Formats: sequence, structure tokens, C-alpha cells
Amino acid sequence: MDEALIIGYAVLAIITLGSFIGLVLKFTQPINELRIVIQKLNDNIDALKNDNASHDKRIEQHGREIDKLDRRVGTLETKMDMYHEGQ
Repeated sequence: MDEALIIGYAVLAIITLGSFIGLVLKFTQPINELRIVIQKLNDNIDALKNDNASHDKRIEQHGREIDKLDRRVGTLETKMDMYHEGQ
């Protein structure tokens, strides 16, 4: 009777360990897929940040050019007004 009990416990332990390993393997694959998707999202976010930084630089440069042209137009309008008032 004791031998049958020990064999039963051993079989139960092997089944339990096998089930646990199977469960771990079953949940490991979706976790790895999730990690891959998260890495892709991080790469896309980094790319968007870089694009946004380059756009900001260009907008800043164009803003300075627009301000410079605005001052020139203001100066030219003042000169035109002074010229026409003088006549």
C-alpha cells in the first residue's frame, strides 16, 4: 500500500509540474508578442518625436523669416505714406 501511495504521489507531482510548465509556456508566447508590439510602438513614438523636432525647427526658422519680412513691409509702408503725404 505504501508503494502504491508513493507512486501515486510521484505521478501526481509529475502531472502537476507538467501542467505548470505547459501553463507557463502558454502564457509566455503572448507576453513575448506583447513585448514586440510595445517595442514597435516605442520605435514609432521615437520616430514621431524626431519628425516633430525637425518640423519645429523649420517652423521656427520660417517664423523668423516672416517676422523679418513683416518689419520690412512695415518700413516700406511708412516710407510710402511719408512719400505720398509729402506731395
